Amino acid sequence: MNATVEQLAALVRGRLVGDGTAVISSARPVNEAGPGDITFIESERYAKLLRTSPASAVIVGPHFRTPSSPEHKLPTIEVDDPMSAFLAVRTHLSAKSQARWTGVHPMAWVAPTAKIGVNVAIYPFAYVGDGAEVGDGATLMPGAIVGDRCKLGTDVLLHPHVVLYADVILGDRVEVHAGTVLGGDGFKYRQIDGRHEKVPHTGRVEVGSDVEIGANCAIDRGTFEATKIGEGTKIDNLVMIGHNNDIGKHNLLCGQVGIAGSCKTGDYVIMAGQAGIKDHTEIGDRSVVGAQAGVHKNMPAGQQVLGSPALPIRDQRRLFLTMERLPEMQKQLKALVSQIGSLTAGLLANPTTESSHDASNL
Repeated sequence: MNATVEQLAALVRGRLVGDGTAVISSARPVNEAGPGDITFIESERYAKLLRTSPASAVIVGPHFRTPSSPEHKLPTIEVDDPMSAFLAVRTHLSAKSQARWTGVHPMAWVAPTAKIGVNVAIYPFAYVGDGAEVGDGATLMPGAIVGDRCKLGTDVLLHPHVVLYADVILGDRVEVHAGTVLGGDGFKYRQIDGRHEKVPHTGRVEVGSDVEIGANCAIDRGTFEATKIGEGTKIDNLVMIGHNNDIGKHNLLCGQVGIAGSCKTGDYVIMAGQAGIKDHTEIGDRSVVGAQAGVHKNMPAGQQVLGSPALPIRDQRRLFLTMERLPEMQKQLKALVSQIGSLTAGLLANPTTESSHDASNL
């Protein structure tokens, strides 16, 4: 899809500076943009890149100064948030002209008792179980499985081979990427007569609206009640969330985060890659768990932690600095031990010196 710079400025509600008649066909980063492309710059330190860029237009922040020479004067759209505007333009330009396909493909299987909304797209080999509800505008890509009694809100998108076990509930505009499994049994066993006996999980998974879950994640159902994911939370690939967890609103969980059972997080919590959370742990609002941190106790609101075991970021940085000095400290310790050994050997070799000195004082 093509659009003029003027049309794109109207799309993002920006201020147009320069010629708005140039036709734009795509949006690309400044180091890849060419003729017919629009690009963006977030900081003035990247302004020099525009001097050699063959791009046809640029999106900038409100106080950005574009190169002033005539040969580098590009049509400019000024906005408060260049990144968001660029993404909006990129999405607009890449939109397909043909209408979205809707319907239930004959090679999909939908239970007679399932309720299917309007404008859905259910692709080949998708499965919808007994008593399931699929909301308006939902898309089930090939191989997606919606178990019995699941409930999907409006505009839900399940990518290929997503598996929803029975009784999973998804809010509106939830997107789940390929290979993710929601509602599998939690990992809980009791030892009876020397054997590990599985504890049945009869709960469910509830996911709030506007949640995005990455590829190959696993979110276990609750033992008796529900494992919950709050609205607006974004979950990266390869994240594991155990049974009975209550994840707050607008959390960011990065790749390979692992959260053991029965944990609770507040709102706007951030967990960096490979962070691990011990079971029955509570993490307060707007807390930040650093990469590879191992959280073994409750965290108050607003705290930032690093390391394993996790410590407040200031304390952990002191430890990191100390660890960097360990080789030098080891050399110093060896030197001190050597000096003490020499002094001790000298005293043992001349024991009469001190004795004579003591005798002279009698």
